[in-house]
Amino acid sequence: MRICMLLNAVYPTDIRLAKEVESLAAAGHAVYILSEAGDGLPDREKVGSATVIRRPFQEAYAGFDGVAAGARTLVTGVVDSWVDTLDELVPTEGIDALHAHDLPMVHTALAAGEKHDLPVVADLHENWPEAVKQYRRNDSLSSFTKPRYFAQRLTRPVARWKRIERDAVQRADRVIAVTDEARDHYVDDCGADESKVDIVSNYVDLDTFDAAELKDVGFEDDFVISYVGTLGGPHRGLDAVVRAMPAVIERVPNAHLVVVGNGKEYRQHLQSIVDELDIADHVTFTGRVPFDDVPSYIEASDVCLVPHQSTGHTETTVPHKLFQYMAMSRPVVVTDVAPLRRIVEESESGVVVRSGDPAGFALAFVELAQNEERAREFGENGRKAVEDRYSWSHAGEALCECYRRIRGGNGSRRSKSELSTV
Repeated sequence: MRICMLLNAVYPTDIRLAKEVESLAAAGHAVYILSEAGDGLPDREKVGSATVIRRPFQEAYAGFDGVAAGARTLVTGVVDSWVDTLDELVPTEGIDALHAHDLPMVHTALAAGEKHDLPVVADLHENWPEAVKQYRRNDSLSSFTKPRYFAQRLTRPVARWKRIERDAVQRADRVIAVTDEARDHYVDDCGADESKVDIVSNYVDLDTFDAAELKDVGFEDDFVISYVGTLGGPHRGLDAVVRAMPAVIERVPNAHLVVVGNGKEYRQHLQSIVDELDIADHVTFTGRVPFDDVPSYIEASDVCLVPHQSTGHTETTVPHKLFQYMAMSRPVVVTDVAPLRRIVEESESGVVVRSGDPAGFALAFVELAQNEERAREFGENGRKAVEDRYSWSHAGEALCECYRRIRGGNGSRRSKSELSTV
């Protein structure tokens, strides 16, 4: 099949999408990615096994006509400029299916799919309404002075995003979820047909990590507790980890927390806690590092973290980092968020602590520092679980099975319906 993916971002930026492309290409599919234009990037090029086509879609919102276009998008969820581009692309490239990445692109894909009688796959990387709720909590008052932001808050409250989500999963030909918990949400809460929901999780590409060229990042004499990922806000749960450090240092004097990743406001907040506790010598913020360096930081770690707080978003998703840690045989400490607890307990790859509990984190870190055999066993169990269940080869096969079902006849479009105004 010739599959066109819709990505409302500049590609390449998404490691999940890159893995999907290679799996589909290996199965004989031709993959196109329609994305936003980027400075200095060509309108069309080959990236990996995908043909990437970039267009300056944001320009459609410029001027008076742009205001009208934005209003239509806010009402219908359909972006006309993307549909217009697909009107050209579908017949020219012989597209057989549309694959929308994340909820905001699904209704645009559905509109184009109905025009061209194409099946639509809704690839939902996360619980979008709950993510919106989560991130809006961190928005500053100055955000409301921006007209576009104010319009989005006014016209797309979380309740409306939930309606958009329900409509999308009911109308799409296939729905891709990243966890069992997300699948249950789409079926039980949103009314999706369970037979049309596939689970393609954020599993790790073992070939990439096994072949990584490791470099010395320091910390040789420390007991390294690491977190790798974006510092997107308090839901990341690192406040409790930082507050656990004085108790850890008392028992493990060479303990060192290494935070790999960036996010200006949350990092500043965490730094203020570090300063308050006077533990600057035991905490390092590396800032953003190239993805190729991530394996080196994991390799330098004694324990790796996913300390998420429990929210509607985190209870239905799982980050790539968990499987990356496990792939490199590192014991993990995670919170009792449903997907994290399930995976770590099933694989016996680490310790589960209560979300937001500094004492629980301290106890877990000290225990792993003082019991090297147990820590090594957790790491070995994690690696074996990745090899047996959590490698991308398994997720890639699930994705290919999704398209086998479409090609087998389950992907024919329904008769054209009225444009949804959710």
